[in-house]
Amino acid sequence: MTTHSSGRIGRYALWFSPVVIAAGGFFAAIPWLKQQDDAFVLALTAAVSLFVMGYSLFISHRLQQQLDEVEIASAGFATSRGWVWGAMATVALLLLPPVTNWLIDMTNLLSTGTPDAADRGAVHLALFFGVILVVLMQLASVILASAIWQRRMGGGGEP
Repeated sequence: MTTHSSGRIGRYALWFSPVVIAAGGFFAAIPWLKQQDDAFVLALTAAVSLFVMGYSLFISHRLQQQLDEVEIASAGFATSRGWVWGAMATVALLLLPPVTNWLIDMTNLLSTGTPDAADRGAVHLALFFGVILVVLMQLASVILASAIWQRRMGGGGEP
């Protein structure tokens, strides 16, 4: 019996669609959020962040239920190594002036303050961009560690 890859891809797309919708909706609402009270914006940001993190944990536990022992060991290796490598890579990136200048310019672009003195929202936005950078670097490191595990263990397993 063969599995249809389009069905599997469609199922994964359906599972990840709430995260994409929440993040896309949040970014689309940035012009509207600039006009709102800071307390409301922080509360909405916290709610969206908690939803995305909670739903991501739900999906990761759901997907791990169908793994065998070797795949569980691979995931454990990748996550235990990837988080540390990603954090170190982020620190190394933030030491580079072009990356730091890019983050500052992107924050000033969305800021309402002057380039010399950013407003409170710009500081929150800069911290948000920093956290996104950490998560993306950790994701890349987990993928790299998983590839290293697969290469050490001798390939993709049984067909």
